[in-house]
Amino acid sequence: MGFFATISRGWKMSKLSMSVVKKDPELIVYMFICGTLSLLTMLLMGMPQYLEQGWAVDSEGQMTGAFMAFTFFGYMFLSIVVTFWNSAIVANSHIRLTGGDPSFMDGVSAAMSKIHIIILWGIIAGTVGLLLKLINQAAREQKGGAAVVAMILSAIGAAVWWMMTFFMIPHMIIENQSIGDSLKSSKNMFFKSWGENITSGLGIGMIGGFFVILIAIVTFVMMVALGPMWFIGLGIGAIGISIALAWTNAAEQVAVTALYLYSKNGEMPEIYQNFGMTHFHMDPTVA
Repeated sequence: MGFFATISRGWKMSKLSMSVVKKDPELIVYMFICGTLSLLTMLLMGMPQYLEQGWAVDSEGQMTGAFMAFTFFGYMFLSIVVTFWNSAIVANSHIRLTGGDPSFMDGVSAAMSKIHIIILWGIIAGTVGLLLKLINQAAREQKGGAAVVAMILSAIGAAVWWMMTFFMIPHMIIENQSIGDSLKSSKNMFFKSWGENITSGLGIGMIGGFFVILIAIVTFVMMVALGPMWFIGLGIGAIGISIALAWTNAAEQVAVTALYLYSKNGEMPEIYQNFGMTHFHMDPTVA
């Protein structure tokens, strides 16, 4: 009973977090900016190898040391970009969930005021993420039982890192804590409400995935119906999927902020309570 109640609360929280994004559409704009910068960064990272430039690829088609260093710094920049805009979302959603009415620049200003710690954490998170990717890739290249063991260890490492850093940004941006203190606080806070952390993330992912699939189906139908003008349907579908992904990613950070406030104050933000979510116990009389 307790397990299914947790699932129900997580699902409800997912929908409420998405409704917060609806109140503050600038959060979607944040994600669009983040996505655009991330896409441009990845394109620039891959361009030298694609063009087979001499400094990037040797005569045997292998990456040079210079290009590997270039890729590493590009990956770090990508991590910093994602951390910055996630921080802006957390800052704005904190204002909204504590009774304020945030503007577009509120989140940007909050992130800029902590730019030094954002850069540092972006590099740390990016380095760990890259190492986890390399370990996972190495595991896939193994054979037999060694491959299974290596992939299990890789998955465990990724899960532990996710749990340890779930509340990093709220503690850095809202609490103004150092990297070390934020990591310690994040770990302690996660295990205080671990069930809701996991189910809210799964719920948001499921809702977002449902809309992406639905938009993809509608896009396919439009492309078939438009015939020679199929590219119009494709463009509309691409925009729709982009909005759905941006909305989902923003809602995930809103949920993190709401869980942070719950773990800190012992009660849900007023917006959630108005819809029957108090202390993660749902009032069945509220729709």
